Amino acid sequence: MKNALKAATVVAAIATAMPIASGTANALESVKIIHGNPVMITAVFELYVPLALGWWKDDGYDVQVVYSQGSAAAVQSIIGGSGTIGMMNTTPWLAADAKGLTDIRMLATMRNTSWRILTMADKGITKAADLRGKTVGLAVAGSGGAMYLNSMLASHDINPQREVRQAVIGLGAQSYEALKSGAVDASLTFMSEIANFKALGNNASYFYDDQWMQFPDYGLVATNDTLKAKPELVEALARGIAKAQIFAEANPECVAKIYRKNYGANRTTTLEQDTEIEKSNVEEANLAFDRAGGELRAKVSVEGLDKLQAFLLENKLIPQTIDPKKLVPDDQAFFRRINNFDHAAVIAQAKACSGF
Repeated sequence: MKNALKAATVVAAIATAMPIASGTANALESVKIIHGNPVMITAVFELYVPLALGWWKDDGYDVQVVYSQGSAAAVQSIIGGSGTIGMMNTTPWLAADAKGLTDIRMLATMRNTSWRILTMADKGITKAADLRGKTVGLAVAGSGGAMYLNSMLASHDINPQREVRQAVIGLGAQSYEALKSGAVDASLTFMSEIANFKALGNNASYFYDDQWMQFPDYGLVATNDTLKAKPELVEALARGIAKAQIFAEANPECVAKIYRKNYGANRTTTLEQDTEIEKSNVEEANLAFDRAGGELRAKVSVEGLDKLQAFLLENKLIPQTIDPKKLVPDDQAFFRRINNFDHAAVIAQAKACSGF
């Protein structure tokens, strides 16, 4: 009897010491985030910082990024059932909600509208009125951002079709060359592109319509069904975004190092230049933070979504508006809960920047 008890004790001890096999209750839950970009770009540090630092794995989730050819395609993936959680621009999913095609909610704001009018500083173009008779470059034909440009021009009594020439110039190096050579007088582009352009040593300036700054335009979203069925999951993902914003503000150079290590094998910029780009990304995140009250990181401004809907309705991008409270989690305490983490510990982790 004693020998049997001793053997049982040994077996129990061995079982305790052995690692838990995959497929048990402690295995990570696989999660897909449908990303509204075809590649990982520097601007979305709220995605690649939590991935690199393993925050979501610490919470029990193995996050897989599924890339898309733009936010409209990402929304179609959700409508088609390829996923229920995404990271994308607001307009496509808001339009889908307005048409009754889906019920997507915004869980975390990363940026407010990032469209800007970029010019060379010596052009003397500093406001919308200065664009009359000029050529403005667009990234692609039929760009969704064109409505921002056209709306701004119209508000200054400038006919967008007759009094301003719009030309497709792409993104990156080719768009920079078009601007520097004078092929275009200005370009409609994102802050991340402007930050890269300036980091490369170009003397540039930019302006925008102030109402754009009120629109939550990029962030984490999920279907309402997922929000209700998996509240812990969506809160964990949104909390990672809030933590990443604290981390990036504490050490933008470390964010640049993370990106360069994991995604920047072919970058032609220096670490110093990439750090300046990340500082600009942090400024954009802080702008959205301030416009949402300046208290809770990644909080979605319901008022901002309502103003965005009015803007889209005016520009005939949506057929109707929705009660803005139905565009965010029903429980407003959600945003307080995703900020419930040790901020000082995240700041210390950023300053240490261990492993990068």
